[in-house]
Amino acid sequence: MKKQAIVSVYDKTGLEEFVGGLVELGIGILSTGGTAKFLKEKGIPVQSISDYTQSPEILEGRVKSLHPRIHGGILARRDREDDLRELQANAISEIDFVVVNLYPFVQQVRRIEEAGDAGHESLVEFIDIGGPTMIRAAAKNCRFVAPICDPADYPVILAELRQSGSIAHETRQRLAAKVFRMMAAYDGAIARYFSLAERLLTSDGSRVKLAPVESITLQQEMTLRYGENPHQTAGLYRRYEAGEGSSSWWRQIQGKEISYNNLLDMHGALDLFLEVSTGLDGAHAAVIIKHTNPCGAAVRKTALEAFRAAWSCDPLSAFGGIVAVSGVMTKELAEAIVEGFVEVVISGEVSPEGAAVFAKKKNVRLIECSLERYRAARSSGVMTMRNFYGDYLVQTADNELKDLSGAKVAAGETPTAEQMQDFELAWKVCKHVKSNAIVIVKDRRAIGVGAGQMSRVDSAKLAVQRAGFHGHSVAGAVAASDAFLPFPDTLEILNDAGVVGLVQPGGSIKDEDVVESAKKRSVVMLVTGERHFRH
Repeated sequence: MKKQAIVSVYDKTGLEEFVGGLVELGIGILSTGGTAKFLKEKGIPVQSISDYTQSPEILEGRVKSLHPRIHGGILARRDREDDLRELQANAISEIDFVVVNLYPFVQQVRRIEEAGDAGHESLVEFIDIGGPTMIRAAAKNCRFVAPICDPADYPVILAELRQSGSIAHETRQRLAAKVFRMMAAYDGAIARYFSLAERLLTSDGSRVKLAPVESITLQQEMTLRYGENPHQTAGLYRRYEAGEGSSSWWRQIQGKEISYNNLLDMHGALDLFLEVSTGLDGAHAAVIIKHTNPCGAAVRKTALEAFRAAWSCDPLSAFGGIVAVSGVMTKELAEAIVEGFVEVVISGEVSPEGAAVFAKKKNVRLIECSLERYRAARSSGVMTMRNFYGDYLVQTADNELKDLSGAKVAAGETPTAEQMQDFELAWKVCKHVKSNAIVIVKDRRAIGVGAGQMSRVDSAKLAVQRAGFHGHSVAGAVAASDAFLPFPDTLEILNDAGVVGLVQPGGSIKDEDVVESAKKRSVVMLVTGERHFRH
């Protein structure tokens, strides 16, 4: 009996060569409207599904492949005599290959988002029905049918058919797994879209409502040497979007293999960098991360000056850190960076001269990234998740940071323009420091960071101590606290060291005491009303 393939695809990459190869092998082709038209134009003999089923496409193509002659041919068990008798009784032919990829729902969502359209009705038409039904049926019956959803598999399928005349069970099972992954991602994307619509409709205006079910499918992009420690297995995964190839916002130009810890620090550096570099009006920014905590940040007229200022914040901690810097990675900037030891350097653009400098330091991981693509990915990352052995904590991402123009001046004089620049930098850096967090800034440079202490008082002491240890004068500096001050003691420690301004969220039952202490000490205090813990 002549073998048959049903072909119905949106993405026609490699289709002419693949289907032409199937025909050369004596396989008959059934196809739907647009795909059939494409193949006929290429001179490939095709029987339309409508002719085969004797049923026309209806509802403007919404119904075309949903028919017993199609699904009976796909789902029949070839080792069951009763199934085969039913096929014969109903003039149904076996279908041995199902070649299907889906309407690009995810891409349409993005297109509509970028255009600022509502677009719900047009998106609904990109929810595929017939394609998923056929390819799922083929995957279910992969003992007998080859389900093919990825054009990358076309050459492999043809090679196997030409060599042995059939597709091995192991291959069919691998293809079926790919189909179910694709369908999980496709259905998950649709579920997320409708859940987002539900959240927008039911939001009370202050908080986004979480969806009752979150569905995410991940695909491995990279196998890592190990995790946080050598005994842990690790990999880099990215959300799998059906019908969309893998892409990344970064590429490694040189250096040792990227590690799990490197990637954690890279994300931390870029998250901080994007906020510090926002609204600079031609100035440049540099940040340095160590063990996911900022240990340097500065804004200056040039990228070189910004890097040197950031490095001087805490050179001891910056040793072996991750650097992100704005502008082009020039020869001069690269030479300044390699004077110290760093693990990773991130730049939006690396010049040939800059790359040549790093080439002499073969272990340094040099990363060129698209900051705009990372910014877009970050803004679309609405949820964050943490895994606790089967339980998951889910929350909306803390990706927005209000500028301080709306902050309340609770004590002291209205800040000068220079003080406001320092307040802004302190507030931005503090958001990215592990709680409890205190950050001291002077002249648009972080000079003292107190991170991750159990007591906010200890964080303040540590920030002052680190500044003094590296020769920075705290006199005239400002500071930021990621959460409210439970007592005046944190303020008093900072002021005793020379800090003249403090920005904090407020909200303590002792707020009046803290504000009163600031007034007595002539400390400028800004209250934002918004906390940024980082646990």
